[in-house]
Amino acid sequence: MKGRRALKVGLSVVLSAVLVATVVVGVQGLRSGDLKPLDLWVSLIPVVLAVAAIVTTVLYSGLRPAATLDEAVAAQLPALARSMRKAWVAESRNRGLFEDRRMAVRWRRRPGSERFSRLAAELPEEGELNQLTGTFARRVRAGGLSRLVVTGNPGAGKTTVCVLTTLELAEPVGPLVPVIFQISSWDPARPLMEWMTDELTAVHPASTDRTRNRLICAELVRHHVLPVLDGLDQAADRAALLRGVATGLEGRSFVLACRTEEFDALDADGMLRETLVVRLQPLRADEARGVLETARPGPVLEPLLAALEERPDGPLARVLETPFMLSLAVSLDGSLPREILLEGGANANAGAGDGAPAGADAEAVAEERIGQRLLGAFITQAYLRPRDKAPHYSAEDARRHLTFLARNVDPDTGRLAWWQLHRAVPQWVHLTLALVNAAIGCSIPTVALFALFGRPLLGLWIGLGAALVGALVVELVPGDDPRRAKPRLRSVRPPSSHALQRVLGFGVVGGAACAVIVTFLYERPQYVVIGGVLSGITFAAARYFSEPSDLMEAITPTTLLRSDRATVLYAWLAGAVAGALTGAYLGGSIKAGRRTPQLDDVTLIDKLPTAVEALMGAAGGALLSATGLGLMALGSSSWGRFVATRGWLAVRGHTPRRLMAFMEDAQRREVLRQMNGHYEFRHQLLQRHLAEPARAVASTADTNTGPDSTQ
Repeated sequence: MKGRRALKVGLSVVLSAVLVATVVVGVQGLRSGDLKPLDLWVSLIPVVLAVAAIVTTVLYSGLRPAATLDEAVAAQLPALARSMRKAWVAESRNRGLFEDRRMAVRWRRRPGSERFSRLAAELPEEGELNQLTGTFARRVRAGGLSRLVVTGNPGAGKTTVCVLTTLELAEPVGPLVPVIFQISSWDPARPLMEWMTDELTAVHPASTDRTRNRLICAELVRHHVLPVLDGLDQAADRAALLRGVATGLEGRSFVLACRTEEFDALDADGMLRETLVVRLQPLRADEARGVLETARPGPVLEPLLAALEERPDGPLARVLETPFMLSLAVSLDGSLPREILLEGGANANAGAGDGAPAGADAEAVAEERIGQRLLGAFITQAYLRPRDKAPHYSAEDARRHLTFLARNVDPDTGRLAWWQLHRAVPQWVHLTLALVNAAIGCSIPTVALFALFGRPLLGLWIGLGAALVGALVVELVPGDDPRRAKPRLRSVRPPSSHALQRVLGFGVVGGAACAVIVTFLYERPQYVVIGGVLSGITFAAARYFSEPSDLMEAITPTTLLRSDRATVLYAWLAGAVAGALTGAYLGGSIKAGRRTPQLDDVTLIDKLPTAVEALMGAAGGALLSATGLGLMALGSSSWGRFVATRGWLAVRGHTPRRLMAFMEDAQRREVLRQMNGHYEFRHQLLQRHLAEPARAVASTADTNTGPDSTQ
């Protein structure tokens, strides 16, 4: 609160000084006769209005009556539950988790699992998922301590348990609301509660005031959130994360998912107390056959079913023992290349020549090849299916583009964000494009303006100088995450120290550029001051009236892109309107205020009526201000960087020209899935298959297509 109060006081002092300086310059101009009363009002009113608007906005949050923190937290509980259910219902449908189509995945209690846990006491030694998630949810609603660790092999359904548990608890609203966190993105050097508060703040914006929003989310995390922690096995320092969970969630209910091998190595000494640890069991060959027969009845399955029956413990059966890989076989209609079936048959290690693996090694190689061929066949088949009104991509091109995207996911979260793809482009490319765009964009209006005064070359040098400085400033400062415009006064709040630096930076650059131009055209210093101040306020206000978008809100990557693009266009419009007002004042004052003797030979100034000169000034001011502010907003925006990134990657052949359309199409083909503003690959196994080409075996299968059923 002290920092916020100091920010308000400091900003008020600065703006008051600007207002006083403007009044002083105006009074001196009146006394000397260089400034007419009408000129004073025209110059003073915009400054007064701009200062008053910003001061009112900064102080506004302190004038509004607010509910108590407890009341705000209580009001947010049902909203948080609805938000979680809405997000994960959609995800459960994408995963094919319909009640009548779920695979009967079994679980078994880990030997030595905590026997004093009440949750363990209410469950048998083994059972099915519905029994596990239902009992866990019932215990949580009753207020009992319920701590569950779900382990299993890759693709065994660990994330499915997290999703189903979240859906069980999200409705009706109970004492705890489940929230899924990707724990692999947590730095254990930070307190766990602080990290979860940051994550929840991004997922669930509870208030337009950033400080109050964090307070509400902190209370929710501390007392009302049940953490569902997925992806422990993807973290670099898993041991530190598990120790952090043990200490940070002492005495609290939670769900934790991790691969079996990694968790057994971490929790050998049983650091998690009062916790039930279960292992998801592999699907037996007869269970896999039952799923295939139910999903795809018909003679096309006979070779596959025969291979499973012939060797129920062979490589093919081991590959299909996880719900994810079995779902791929279902999505391929069970019609697989003959060589895949042979890999899993009795000839898996027959005919091995010199240097070829034999025995257990041959079985492992066969299992790896079958898995890779299934993944490759799935991608091939996904792009053989025609889609109405969708761009056409060959399977080969799609695989190349997906491979590039798979190598550029965020290593901490496994998410794919379009605004982070610029990291795949060399920095010199962005800098060169920024310099070229700024040089062209700034030079054309300045040359046109100074050509009216017979000084086009001077305008060129001023435009190039402004372009160089502006482009370097924008490129040297880290780019923004996606933003959105917020032109309404009641929707804004005091900026953070980082945001305030950006606001002041925009204002300084805009004010300095205008002041330089006015200096070459006007003799009196008051015109330089007034023009620079008005332009600086315009640039600063345009930056101020925008804020970061909520990246994990219930939006799509496309709407996030459109919102950021609209923010840039808003900056162009704001620059044009404010620049027109400033230019109208300066244009109407050119007769009396022009620099002498440099502009004495410009007869155009003397011949045109003052009203016409004001209109010309308004047009010139709108053009200059819109161009300068628009280029700065474009260069610092995620959309601007993405436009350059998309073009560069398309030229290099890494991605298609319409990259967003490609990712949307990949989502519809169930290769990618959408997580609010991000994309993810359907499964980590699929992402690894694409990102590690040495392991990938391209499929040449000519398969039929049927509706997918994923788990």
